[in-house]
Amino acid sequence: MHATEKDITWVSKPSSRLLLWIDGVGGFLVCLGHRLTLGQVTLGAMPDVAVLADISRHHTTLQRDPEGYSLEAVRPVQVNGRPVERVFLRHEDRLTLGKACQLVFRQSVPVSSSARLDVVSGHRFHQPVDAVLLMADTLVLGAGPQCHVVVDELKRPVILYRQGDTLGVRFDGLLSIGGEPIKQRRGIEMGQRICADSVSLSLEVAT
Repeated sequence: MHATEKDITWVSKPSSRLLLWIDGVGGFLVCLGHRLTLGQVTLGAMPDVAVLADISRHHTTLQRDPEGYSLEAVRPVQVNGRPVERVFLRHEDRLTLGKACQLVFRQSVPVSSSARLDVVSGHRFHQPVDAVLLMADTLVLGAGPQCHVVVDELKRPVILYRQGDTLGVRFDGLLSIGGEPIKQRRGIEMGQRICADSVSLSLEVAT
């Protein structure tokens, strides 16, 4: 018996993190909480977004609310070269944590509250990923700059969406989940292989 969108429940809590793997594109840490900590991993401590850099274990906090994203500095932080304690973030703001760790905050999809963080200073995230996706209601994968993840092979966008405690995928094209053909949209489970036209992706719970 195949599970339907109605009876698939999300195994993770809303504050959890997922790993999104897109074949031929890369890996992404998907953060689902409204409030996230950024810092480095220490013995017994793991921030929501961990960077391999000379920064504190809890260096700053990002908060998403109806007005947008705000940053609250716990340790020294600059935004676009200016020291800040608390500030609202805008598309393409450059964050400097400590002396040298730099990330760029991006909100490239006007109709989505989701955002993206990219390390641009040569440092790396603790997870083997290319970027961090701060997921609100949807994530857009597709060709062109107005997507959270650019996938040139997609002629039409793939939409990952949240609905209550479920996670689903929507695609106006040939879609299959776990080898089963799907019509346009359906709930998904962690680890299932999702194929949209010639693009393959999967999600798993981050540890």
